[in-house]
Amino acid sequence: MSRNVIRSIRKGSVQWNEEDRLKVATLLLKAGYSVRIRRIATDTGSKPTSRGKTEYVIEYWEEKEIC
Repeated sequence: MSRNVIRSIRKGSVQWNEEDRLKVATLLLKAGYSVRIRRIATDTGSKPTSRGKTEYVIEYWEEKEIC
């Protein structure tokens, strides 16, 4: 089972909001894919006081039918 990933890093004014992610997930579901939306905290960087970025990931894959 191969999983495909769509990534969206929250930074600046060009970012996907929750509604955008849900719309993409809905389209993938309608196309017959299994979908999972996850939030991942990325590396905090070199400074201990620096805040890490949050990355939103949409994973989608096709389930294999067992006959």
